[in-house]
Amino acid sequence: MLAAGTPALAQTNATNLRIGSMAIDPFGEAYYGLERGFFSDSGINPQISTLTNSSTILQSVLAGDLDTGMANTVQLAVAIARGLPVQMLAPASLYSARDATQGLAVAKTAPFTSAKDLIGGTIAVSTLSDFNQLGIEVWLDHNGVDRSKVHFVELRFSEMGQALARGTVQAAQIAEPSMSDAVNTGLVRHFADVYSAIAPEFATIVWFAGKSWLQANPDAVKRLRSAIFTTARWANTHYPESAQILSKVAKIDVAVIAAANRVYFATVNDPKYVAGPLDAAARFGITSRPVTVAEFIAP
Repeated sequence: MLAAGTPALAQTNATNLRIGSMAIDPFGEAYYGLERGFFSDSGINPQISTLTNSSTILQSVLAGDLDTGMANTVQLAVAIARGLPVQMLAPASLYSARDATQGLAVAKTAPFTSAKDLIGGTIAVSTLSDFNQLGIEVWLDHNGVDRSKVHFVELRFSEMGQALARGTVQAAQIAEPSMSDAVNTGLVRHFADVYSAIAPEFATIVWFAGKSWLQANPDAVKRLRSAIFTTARWANTHYPESAQILSKVAKIDVAVIAAANRVYFATVNDPKYVAGPLDAAARFGITSRPVTVAEFIAP
C-alpha cells in the first residue's frame, strides 16, 4: 500500500481515500497523482492498494475495503447489468489507434497469420468477460470467426509472455509495459490490434465507486474528479517523468516503459468515451442486458 507523504498539518482537512489500482500504465493515474501531489492539492489523502486485476478491485470496493478504484470499462458494465451498486465517476485511460497500448500477441515462432488460425485455440485475457475479451470477440466476428470456437482463460499480463512461449495459450491480449517486455525478450510478437474493431476512441479503464459512497460524498467526488483530470493533463505531457514513477511501482526497467506505447488519459468526463463499449458489450452478450450511459456514469 502506498500512502501520501504530505505533512500531517497540510492533511488536517483532507479526505482519506482508499484507492485500488494496478501497476500498469492504464491504471497509472493513481500513482502519478500521488507522487506529484495532485491528490493532496485537491484535498485528497490517497492510500493506494496495488492489486492483481480489476476484478479484485471491484470486489474490494463492493466489500467496503476500498472507497474507489479503477476497473476495466466492460467489467464495470457487467457488474451494473447484474444489479451491483457501482458507477463510473471518471474515465481514465483512452484507446485510439494513435495510442495503442494493448495488443493481441502470439508466440514469436507461431505460424499464425490470420484470425482463422486461432480457431480451436486458447486466448488469455487479464479478467474474463472484460474489455480485452470483448475486443477479441468483436475482432473475431469482423474476421469471420465464430467466437464460440475459441476458449478464454485468465492470466496476469506478466505471465502471458511465458504462457505463449510454452504453448499453454495460443494468443494473449497484453497491456503495456508487459507487451514491450515480452516482445523485447523475444517471447512474442504483436499479432493484431483488436480494439480498433470496437470504435476509434473510447475509455478502456474508468474510475468508479459504490453508489452509496458516491451519494454520501459529493464533495469528495468533486475533488477526486478534479485531481484525476489534473493528473491526466500532466501525464499526457510528461511521459519521461511518469515512466520513472511507473518503473518504481511496477518494478520494470524504466527503459522498457519509455520505449513502450504510452497511455493517453481522458481530461473531461465525456459520455462518448463509454457509449461505444457499452453498445458492443450488449451486442456481443458480454453484459446480461444493455447498460445505458445514464446508469453507467455517476451524476
